Amino acid sequence: MILWAANKKARGVAKLTDFSFNSEERKLYAQMLLSGEQDATNLWIEDFTLITQEKSFLIVIHQAQSNRPWIDTLLRNFVLEREWKIPDNHADLIHYLLALENSRQEENKA
Repeated sequence: MILWAANKKARGVAKLTDFSFNSEERKLYAQMLLSGEQDATNLWIEDFTLITQEKSFLIVIHQAQSNRPWIDTLLRNFVLEREWKIPDNHADLIHYLLALENSRQEENKA
């Protein structure tokens, strides 16, 4: 579902080819193929805070890196340590990710 939704939104810009999310460890990994590129771009978010505000969310990314130096520069200069509102129309996706992660954690305890 994540790959499908992301690829629908990013059509013509990028194709998400891999994705993993761990809310407990506060990690996210995404691999994408940017339009016009032959090699995949990887993004590792290694520390983030997800803030709940009623039915919406804010995210603060504390640590992230990519296999592309120019993306690392963008992350440092414009993304890290800033609050980013996740659009309300994507809140259901965050709820889904959190529920999916919680069910995985429960399975691992059993």
